[in-house]
Amino acid sequence: MSYNTKNHTEQGGEKTVIGGTLEIQEGAVVTGLAADPLLAATESTLGGVKASTKEITDTVPAKIGEDGILYVPTYPDIPVMDNQADSTATDAASLVTDFNALLAKLITAGLMAAE
Repeated sequence: MSYNTKNHTEQGGEKTVIGGTLEIQEGAVVTGLAADPLLAATESTLGGVKASTKEITDTVPAKIGEDGILYVPTYPDIPVMDNQADSTATDAASLVTDFNALLAKLITAGLMAAE
């Protein structure tokens, strides 16, 4: 009589097959992996996730929720400024007026700091 099971260790013990569910319970220790023991991901500990090293241009932090899902913040809405009509200036003074109107619209939209 033979009996096949989804989870078993083959004869000789060199290979264990998991065909069902492998449950690692609280307090258990897993050895031989990059983190020893394998850490659970928390607010202060990155565990069970592999990621490349942060680069200078990386600016969006990621967080792991209690549901185990990785979250990144949404990008803020970028303000839209009022349209600046094409300049029809024919002299320097009129061009300065048009340019100052553009600067005022940039400041009002929050795209440029006021003085």
